[in-house]
Amino acid sequence: MPVTQRRRAADLVAALFVLAVIAAKTDVVLLAQSQPDVSMQVTPQAGYDLVRRALAVGNPSLAVKIARQLVAANPDDTQAQVLLTAALSRAGQNDAAVAAGKRAFHSANTRPMRFEAAFLTADAFAGMGKSGAAKWWLRRADSNRTTLTDLDLLQRGFAALKMRVPLQFNITANAGPSNNVNGGSLHDSFDFWGIPIPIAQALPGFARDASAQLSYRLVRKPKLMVTLFSKARHREVSLSQRAKSLDPSAMNSDFTSDGLDFGVSARFLVASGTISDASVQVGRRWSGGIRSDVQRLGFGLTRQLENNRLASLKFTAESTQNATNARLNSLRVEVGGTYAFPVAGGHLSLSLGMMQRDAKAPGLAYHAITAGAELRPKTVVADVDLEFFAGIEAREYWKARTASPDILLNAGASATFKRLSVMGFSPVATVSASRSVSDVVVRDTFDLGLSVGLSSSF
Repeated sequence: MPVTQRRRAADLVAALFVLAVIAAKTDVVLLAQSQPDVSMQVTPQAGYDLVRRALAVGNPSLAVKIARQLVAANPDDTQAQVLLTAALSRAGQNDAAVAAGKRAFHSANTRPMRFEAAFLTADAFAGMGKSGAAKWWLRRADSNRTTLTDLDLLQRGFAALKMRVPLQFNITANAGPSNNVNGGSLHDSFDFWGIPIPIAQALPGFARDASAQLSYRLVRKPKLMVTLFSKARHREVSLSQRAKSLDPSAMNSDFTSDGLDFGVSARFLVASGTISDASVQVGRRWSGGIRSDVQRLGFGLTRQLENNRLASLKFTAESTQNATNARLNSLRVEVGGTYAFPVAGGHLSLSLGMMQRDAKAPGLAYHAITAGAELRPKTVVADVDLEFFAGIEAREYWKARTASPDILLNAGASATFKRLSVMGFSPVATVSASRSVSDVVVRDTFDLGLSVGLSSSF
């Protein structure tokens, strides 16, 4: 381009920007109305800048007019389509914004462009009150994010939708091998007056489980939130060849379990920095074809302390009725506290509690003291969240006392790989181990497992 033409183009861009600012301040419509007989040509980049400046000064209608001209000049210009989506959305023309956003998304050939198109399409759907479609397009945006800033935008977008929409749905799934899928003993028998009595051994295999939760917010006020919820769980086991050789009579279906719960929960502000919560739920369990009914009551109190610290107390009571054997009915009561605080750029949570379970069957009734810790360290690898956990429990079966209480240990670690997120779901790898040391060989167990699952990033 000759120097004279470049200078003329620059002068036109400057003139358009001045007119855009004037139009923004005086509500004068530019181009189509104030200058109907004037035709001006600028570079696409200059046009993009004009749209952004019109949006920046709060004149989306002007931005729509400029973006439409850019798209009319070049229908294959994805950047112009993205800017048109943004302008239409800000102008309240959400139907048109959705159509433009979809065209931009499908024509984009780079991840950043697809991210921007999908995010703006979600914004337009949210403006129409279509939260399900908005969440779907936010997840499509997640599949094309390239920076941590993108993730931050998505998290804020989902949080805003969550506050606006009363109906929520969440699902998780995990699968992996375990050396004790049935919770069996390390021993194959115990001695009864010198006679070996066979017992359920630890059987290796592969476990799969999934859970889903549906909730509906009934009340949302500054100091009170009331929510109805339902939960469903399913677990299946595939026994290995070694397990079948240890116990030829064992079948996979023996260890299938399901659960279904319904309940209501409430959270309310007690005082500044102090929140209380309460919940009531009823449910049913099926384990190996045996049904149980469960009722659960819970209370909690959480206090926000200085320097990003939290202290909480909780109380739960759970009653279980077995459909085939009344001696297995039980009542479990638990009280405990948790203290969480920052450490070395991460977060550490310590817990301590007491528990008692009452039942007619001596092998079920116990009381226990528990302690645990969870550590979420500072990010070491970009887009990988680490978590370490450990716990110990001293359990005394007070209706059938042994020389020493059972000691239950558990520990593990999990890693969430946000960089590998697909549609907003990040893969999570977890390795865990648990050991129960007991004078009663039936309760002497060890379980080592590895699972890979999916967790929502939002």
